[in-house]
Amino acid sequence: MTDFLSLDGMYNACLHSSGQFLKRSRNILLCSVSLPFNSVASSTETVCFATVPGDAGSQLEANLTGKPSVVHYICSKQTKDYFDLWLNLELFTPLVIDCWVDNMLLVFNSSTGTTTNMPGVDIRVPGFGGTSTIEWLDKSRASPGSYFATLVDMMTSWGYKSGKTLQGAPYDWRRAPNELYLYFDALKVSIETTYRYHNHKKVVTVAHSMGNPVMLYFYNHIVDQEWKDKYIESHVSIAAPWGGAMQIVRVFASGYNMNYYRVILPPSKLRGMQRSFTSSAFLFPSYAVWNSSEVLASTDAKNYTLANVEEFFNDINYPTGWEQYKVASQMNGNLDPPGVKVHCIYGTGIDTAEHFSWAKGYFPDYPPDIVYGDGDGTVNRRSAEVCLRWNESNNHGKRVTTHELPGAEHMAIMSSPVAIELVRKAIYDLL
Repeated sequence: MTDFLSLDGMYNACLHSSGQFLKRSRNILLCSVSLPFNSVASSTETVCFATVPGDAGSQLEANLTGKPSVVHYICSKQTKDYFDLWLNLELFTPLVIDCWVDNMLLVFNSSTGTTTNMPGVDIRVPGFGGTSTIEWLDKSRASPGSYFATLVDMMTSWGYKSGKTLQGAPYDWRRAPNELYLYFDALKVSIETTYRYHNHKKVVTVAHSMGNPVMLYFYNHIVDQEWKDKYIESHVSIAAPWGGAMQIVRVFASGYNMNYYRVILPPSKLRGMQRSFTSSAFLFPSYAVWNSSEVLASTDAKNYTLANVEEFFNDINYPTGWEQYKVASQMNGNLDPPGVKVHCIYGTGIDTAEHFSWAKGYFPDYPPDIVYGDGDGTVNRRSAEVCLRWNESNNHGKRVTTHELPGAEHMAIMSSPVAIELVRKAIYDLL
């Protein structure tokens, strides 16, 4: 008999209920929390379910099963077992980084709107149910890989136990939500099982960065209102790019070295890989936030807006991007409210890319000049504040609270004492 009180038992049940979930969906981050007995809200027990961002937010492991070709003679075609793919700082050395990029690439099928791994590459996400793989993205625990470590430490001090009352469910952040249906099936079963084995107490979901629009898709496309009313207590969003982020325009055009991880990577080496991720198209600036005449990027010869996105992708010599965008831009559409109580925490007051321009001869292969606006350094303020549009009248009677944190940077917010205290109050329904 399956022991649903353990995370392994719950996860195995999810796997059985959704077939090839682990192989196909590559996971998401899950966190389950029961309220400490000495909390001010000790009369109830709460379960917390947390998702992680799509952009480099969980570890990836790869097994090479026989690649038909490699980009350098030093690159392996086959491995005996899974090895650390992300985050692994040892792979970011000259030449080796090219092997890494080739292993990370996705292959887009325009007929299905979905992707596959490169031939001969199998990728999985480790650590479902625990927290170690989200606390640190690099198993060496080098400082660039610190992620949920501070928050997990604080929650442990509140009485939660990693792998038991504090759970995780990392997912393949390279993929957009339309590729996560088997994952969502497992996620749904996990929440239902957690609810059932915690005395029918509703679940709190917590997400950082892209985990929030992923969960918005889940709430608006996978489950109905009756299900949400029964199982979900609230959703806590941290630094959410609800309507995408302008930095994705640079990702597609010139590549971006994810400098908020403080890892020095050449953008030109990353561009092809980043373009192949359907999560990049999913985070392209949304028409529900940016108007169609607003200039997102410009060269000496042309302005690019949401009205001529196809030209943008053609001009950067990546027409596949248009096919990806046509699928991804419809996923969250008009950014309708999720139909659950929301506590929205976000940073402002930090220079955040608002417009990119390239001088003659520099587009698209060279870094652009940047005009900055307000945000958290990664997510534009207007995207983070989509939750201001939601209220009880349009969110099925569910309350929405918003908490602006001036000076809170996109990644640093995860260790901000103010943000962590807001998370605590949100979980205990004290906001």
